[in-house]
Amino acid sequence: MFQRIASVRLHPVHLTWIAAAYFATIGNIPLWQTLCSHVEVDSLRSLLFLMSLPVFLFCLINLLLTPFMLVPYVRKPLLAMLVLISAGCSYFMLSYNVLIDRSMVQNFFETNQAEMASYFSMPLLLSIFALGVVPATLMLLPQRPRTERFGKTVWRWAAHILVTCILLTGVTVTFYKDYASLIRNNLIVKDQMLPFNFVRNTNGYLKRKASAKIQPLRRVAEDAVRPEASTHTRPKLVILVIGETARAQNFQLNGYSRPTNPTLTLRTDIVNFHNVASCGTATAISVPCMFSRMTRAQYDEVRAATEENLLDILQRTGVHILWRNNNNGGCKKQCDRVAFEDMPKLQVPTLCVNPDGTCYDDVLLHRLSERVESIEGDALIVLHQIGSHGPTYFERYPKEAKTFSPTCNSNQIHKCSQEALINTYDNSLIYTDQMLSKTIEFLQRYSADRDVGMIYLSDHGESLGERGMYLHGTPYLIAPKEQTQVPMLMWLSPTLLSNARLNSGCLKSHAEDKAYSHDNLYHSMLGLFEVTTHVYDSRLDWFAECRA
Repeated sequence: MFQRIASVRLHPVHLTWIAAAYFATIGNIPLWQTLCSHVEVDSLRSLLFLMSLPVFLFCLINLLLTPFMLVPYVRKPLLAMLVLISAGCSYFMLSYNVLIDRSMVQNFFETNQAEMASYFSMPLLLSIFALGVVPATLMLLPQRPRTERFGKTVWRWAAHILVTCILLTGVTVTFYKDYASLIRNNLIVKDQMLPFNFVRNTNGYLKRKASAKIQPLRRVAEDAVRPEASTHTRPKLVILVIGETARAQNFQLNGYSRPTNPTLTLRTDIVNFHNVASCGTATAISVPCMFSRMTRAQYDEVRAATEENLLDILQRTGVHILWRNNNNGGCKKQCDRVAFEDMPKLQVPTLCVNPDGTCYDDVLLHRLSERVESIEGDALIVLHQIGSHGPTYFERYPKEAKTFSPTCNSNQIHKCSQEALINTYDNSLIYTDQMLSKTIEFLQRYSADRDVGMIYLSDHGESLGERGMYLHGTPYLIAPKEQTQVPMLMWLSPTLLSNARLNSGCLKSHAEDKAYSHDNLYHSMLGLFEVTTHVYDSRLDWFAECRA
């Protein structure tokens, strides 16, 4: 069969048609699911409009591919690469109902081997083989060379472009109102259309990264100062726990019916915030945003990467900073200029036993006392969790910590029952609850000599099958609350409350009644460490209204 195909004298124009037909049909199954579900056939016009969609898509892809198909030694490798990547994207879009937008592309480029391994499965390989390897192989097969006069080649390409433009114009003019309404009411279409969703967003990501790389680091809050420590001043020790993929709806402290916070609910000294919004729906956006002086509305990736963050300011004013990492995505460059420890590299027995190389979050407390005892003066320690990162939720807690059963012990979470999936996710939250309680107990050992406190804040939430959506990373504009509402709580020692002139009752009242977001972290930490600077905004400080 392959010999017959290889003997076909296929012109590049024909190859362009074949590629366009592929991407207009089986190469864009997720897109067709969206289009067919949003076009209601209740008249002859709507039926004709539905029938025009594949023609429109074929012509559009035809035109977009043509400039690359004109280059002899580029066309086939390029097509093969686009087909293979599209096959992988189709699998994730179909299985988890995710979109290939700029944050998803950024997640792909900035993930590590362990996180990538958590997604590998036989269905993924079969999908890439059937939708990618087979058609890509057919496109790469050598064909018998054909000679053609230059003038005839020009005429053939010109005719190809002209006919395509006429068809595309005819369809667009005839059904202009229908296409305008469909696109206006379904903004996700642009992030579902393969291969141009990942091509466009990859190009944007690489351009932003290159722009950030060539720009010098801009100093922020150069006027920042802190009061000089006296012999009567107790040093502060604050641990900031950055959670991963924890959603507020599943926190018992927020009214969830299941006991996902069995130890923290027993404490009367916890301040739990009931209404907190994330800056993004992916770690790559949320973490840089929460350490930036920009609010979510102002956030710009290049600017965040090229100016000093919260940790830089605190460190410059004399606060000792340590970032301990147990997150596959790393610190997203927020820890580049402070002390850093990558905990999975230590391979601590009993805590780093997962086959993908990840560790349980208790590793973040491993030998932390040695680091604390070597610090003089105020300190901020950031513990970056792996938390409840999916799809392998079952690997986020040890077996002895399992509370709910049955569980979903697979990365094929869309194939698990809703009960098993929720059980597994909730088990990971219970383990986070235990880890946070241990962190408080750790801090209490230093309360005789230091003002100690812990703040926990998750980076984003998670979809667990609601409306057919899984995981996270949905564009914020259309993201469900499961991905944007995050848990946040704090524990402050009595001496820290007293010396910082904070009213505990006021904090609890505000935490219950007011809405907060990642925007507040930057200014609240400046206020807690008594940093004076023009950058500080008391309106975004959690503590400001409760400070005597």
